[in-house]
Amino acid sequence: MNSTQLLSSDLYQYCSIEQFKFSSTSELETLPTMIGQSRALEAVDFGINIEGEGYNLYVMGPNGSGKYTLVKRFLDEHVKHRQQAQDWAYFHNFIDPQNPWAIALPAGQGKQLRHDIETIIQYLEEDLPHAVDDEYYRGRIRAIDESARQHRVRLFGALQTEADKHGVVLLRMQDGSYAFAAKRDGEPLTSDEFEQLPLEQQEQTEQAIATLHEDMQHTLLELKEWERGNLKKVADLNTEVTNETITRQLNKLKHAYPNSNELQKYFDAMQEDIKANIDAFIDPQENSEDSNLDLDDSLLRRYQINLIVDNSAVHGAPVVYENLPNHQSLLGCVENMAMMGALITDFSLIKAGALHRANGGYLILDAEQLLMQPYAWDGLKRALLAKELQFDTLERMYSLVSTVSLEPEPIPLDLKVILLGDRHLYYQLYELDPEFAELFKVAADFEEHMERSTENQQLYAGMIASTIHKESLLHLDKAAVARVIEHGARTIEDSKMFSLHQGDMTDLLRESSYWARKDAAKLVTGEHVQRALTAREQRVDRMRGLFYQQIKRDITRISVSGERIGQVNALSVLTVGAFDFAQPSRLTANCRFGDGDILDIEREVELGGDIHTKGVLILSGYLGTTYAKNKALSMSASLVFEQSYGEVDGDSATLAELCALLSAIAEVPIKQSMAITGSMNQHGEAQAIGGVNEKIEGFFDVCQLLDKQPGQGVIIPRSNIQHLMLRSDVIEAVEKGDFHIHAIDTVEQALALLTGLPVGELNEQGEYPTGSFNAAVAARIQLWEEVHKHEKESASEDAD
Repeated sequence: MNSTQLLSSDLYQYCSIEQFKFSSTSELETLPTMIGQSRALEAVDFGINIEGEGYNLYVMGPNGSGKYTLVKRFLDEHVKHRQQAQDWAYFHNFIDPQNPWAIALPAGQGKQLRHDIETIIQYLEEDLPHAVDDEYYRGRIRAIDESARQHRVRLFGALQTEADKHGVVLLRMQDGSYAFAAKRDGEPLTSDEFEQLPLEQQEQTEQAIATLHEDMQHTLLELKEWERGNLKKVADLNTEVTNETITRQLNKLKHAYPNSNELQKYFDAMQEDIKANIDAFIDPQENSEDSNLDLDDSLLRRYQINLIVDNSAVHGAPVVYENLPNHQSLLGCVENMAMMGALITDFSLIKAGALHRANGGYLILDAEQLLMQPYAWDGLKRALLAKELQFDTLERMYSLVSTVSLEPEPIPLDLKVILLGDRHLYYQLYELDPEFAELFKVAADFEEHMERSTENQQLYAGMIASTIHKESLLHLDKAAVARVIEHGARTIEDSKMFSLHQGDMTDLLRESSYWARKDAAKLVTGEHVQRALTAREQRVDRMRGLFYQQIKRDITRISVSGERIGQVNALSVLTVGAFDFAQPSRLTANCRFGDGDILDIEREVELGGDIHTKGVLILSGYLGTTYAKNKALSMSASLVFEQSYGEVDGDSATLAELCALLSAIAEVPIKQSMAITGSMNQHGEAQAIGGVNEKIEGFFDVCQLLDKQPGQGVIIPRSNIQHLMLRSDVIEAVEKGDFHIHAIDTVEQALALLTGLPVGELNEQGEYPTGSFNAAVAARIQLWEEVHKHEKESASEDAD
């Protein structure tokens, strides 16, 4: 088969606007789901609905392919029919404050309970002081006080009567203590007067005072016991008058939540704790320092719940997307509060994580973001394997600190986790993390391309209409829809398919709508889409402009006319950010008599990648098999990309390298008006490469820049024809005959185009036709073989 010179109709697969039965996308209905993702949808449906351990999902596809949109849209419909999620709250543990209780509540009940408790505490703060401040209470207190006073009077009266019998008076000192002294005429004697008494009377008086002191000690002890009894009477009275109020208010809570045994237990404990701290309600200022309140004097803080998950606004199961999945945002934390120079905490400082909020539903995470956060992946796996959520801080887990913290009761975990990521990350996790396969058993793989059939292009138009509706953009006419589809084919380098990348399509629609609005147009036309594409390219093509400037000034040397031995124009692609452009390069080869080695200079200086080296080895295999099948190849050669200062990789220059090498061997010049790209196998068959559109356009631009000559063009593998979606100026030049694109199947076809000589095939005598390219190659190799043979004979004679 000979090479084929392509026609302009081969260079671009147009999208016919005749197939569209609408005048603009405003006539189309929005699509309920994304197109072309039936496989992924089935996998998501299976993963969401199947019950069992480890059936979490990994949704794989490139960024911007619509993974989140599809999953979120599917879940929003699915969760409406799922069981309503629960609220979760932590409660103060009155017995062991370091271990708060976790209680599940029906959705919305947590918020109501929090309001009810706040109301009850407010009532108690108002009612209890009033209960101990009415006339009945004050009368009871006065009766207790009066009884105590009368008892005191009786005791001290009896003590004074006994003292009177012995001529002694009972005195109350200024410091509140009691003392006895001798008296005369009812008045206490001074020390001097006492000394003037007869000695016998002094002794009798002192003995009486000693006895009275003992009696007074018994009296004081009896008074203390009486006071204790009075305090108990007051406490009993307080309990009597407050219990009714406390019980009445707490019963409201108990009757409001009769179906929860856990809440009933908490209300009982709460009631007992309020009784134990009744003084804090009656006189909070006086008792704030002495009561058992933990952090401050807020009664509400002690008895209020910490509602960490509130699903009152959620209909069905919750769907949570966490955009920063670090350890704390996933698993929650127990915060601390600075008070008087120390860090303290309590149950009210427990904060929920995304796993708490998604419990009973679905949690969507970006896999790459998750793995970038320290300990987040391990924390997620630990929670899924344990099926419960614990508040373990990293500091405690890794023994970084030894401070006392809370140990809240674990919460049972029941949810599905959906990871969004690319394929490479999925396969890495599957291979390197044994627990990944156990926890994420369902993979949903997103399609990136779709066949350009009439039906599919109609569906794509519907997807465009859906995006326009969602983004509030201007609608597109038929020509604009066709241009968007054509661009979708160009971006994936396939004229038979188009891209399903949602992000790229949406960006193009936004930019096209911008230019249409700038023109005050009511519809986006094909010209607006093209203007958006041109403007997008112009914003990022500075590097390409600098590279072309180097070529124009002959700093980077490229020839597009004439002929050179061992020199060919090779084509590679540079990627700068999101912009790809071609870099025509001069590839040269030298050969000489040697031992059969082909020196890859790029590889020797560590600028050549493994795939590039593989290509050089393939051409070495072809060279030896084709021209020295039954003998040693007595030559050495070197290959290099001239003026290349960065890494070279890929095998798309293998055909160019072989052509340059064979040109050097045969000493036959190669046309510089042509460039060639393509890989090959060991049989000399051309194989498809990437970036074919950019490569053709790059060489076309250089030819226009330097010296337009007849016969200029590019040689590509025939299997790349289906990938052609070239620029309109290239198509126009081909149509006029100013530029040519040739498709080949073998290296022989490429050599015929590059040299203008017939390549030639071996005849029955094992010889190539005279004047053919292969005859020149064979003659040079034969010459080296004779030199090798002569050297070998000379070495043998010298040895003899």
